This record gives sequence, C-alpha cells and structure tokens, in this order.
Amino acid sequence: MLAAGLNASKPIIAIGYNIGRLGTYMTLGISFGALAGLLPEQFLPVLKILSASLLLLTALYLLELSTIVNRIEIIGKPLWSLAQKPARRLLPVNKLSTSIALGFLWGLIPCGLVYTALAFSLSQTSATSAAVSMFSFGLGTFPSMLGASLLASRVRPWLINPWFKKTFALMLAVFAMVTLIPLTN
Repeated sequence: MLAAGLNASKPIIAIGYNIGRLGTYMTLGISFGALAGLLPEQFLPVLKILSASLLLLTALYLLELSTIVNRIEIIGKPLWSLAQKPARRLLPVNKLSTSIALGFLWGLIPCGLVYTALAFSLSQTSATSAAVSMFSFGLGTFPSMLGASLLASRVRPWLINPWFKKTFALMLAVFAMVTLIPLTN
C-alpha cells in the first residue's frame, strides 16, 4: 500500500482502493481455482506443500533470513508493467469509481504474500472455493491496508518496526504449519 503511494485523505477513496483490490484477488482466485480443477487430485497435497513453503519463505523474508520471495515476486512484474500505464491515467483519484478501478489494478502489484495466498487457492477443490479463499485473504488484509492508506505517514514507522515484522513472521510460520498438519494424517 505504501509502496504504491495509494494514501488517501478521504476514507471513501481508501475503501474504493481496497474494494478494487478484493475484486482482483477474487478474479485471480477463480482463475487459479479453475486451473487447479484441471489438475489430477494427486496434486492437491503438492499444492498445499507449495503454499506452506511460500508462507515459510515469506516469514523468513520478514525476518531478513531469506530473499527468495524477492525472486518469486519477479513472476508478476510483466503483468504489473502492463497495468501501470492504465493506472497512471486514473490519477489523480477524486471519486469512488476511479479508486475502485485503480484498486483493481493495484491488486496486480507483485507481492509474495499474495502469491502465497494464490498458491493456497490452487489447493482448493473448486474455482468457487479458491475465490472465497482469495476474498478471505483480501478481507483479512482490509483493515491494515485501509489503515495504511489513511494513515500512511504514521503507519510506515510502525510497519518497519522489527517487533512487528517478527510477530507477523511468526504468524505466517504458524499458518504454514496449520496448512501442513492435514497432510501428516
């Protein structure tokens, strides 16, 4: 959010960004879920392991123990390059519909955590489940992203605080383990 420069002084504009982002995540979830539906069922455990691995890599990245996530984010850069030109045309944002459109494009910014959620959506049993999974991910990030856009200058120091990063990394690692537990039964 801060890197995209989508800080907003009006709450309705910030909400619009996030609604657009949720739309992107659901669209990606449907696409990835449909793709997963084409794969044989034997791939489901592999996809869950991939998802958990990405969560752990993101946790290690936050702890500054690995930079592999940076290399993974390169995957989305061509798509983001295509989205940047129409995104620039939407600036400056002064109405809700524009902020939703810009938020939809913003959802394409390369992000390891989004890729982790997408890998998890691949492990769902249907396109609908994958869309719900991505919507839930987006909804879970909604408060922090909304706060970041409304309070960008005040939130930035807090987000780079080592304690915050370590806590968030621990949460990701726990979620990775929870993802793997059903595979051990």
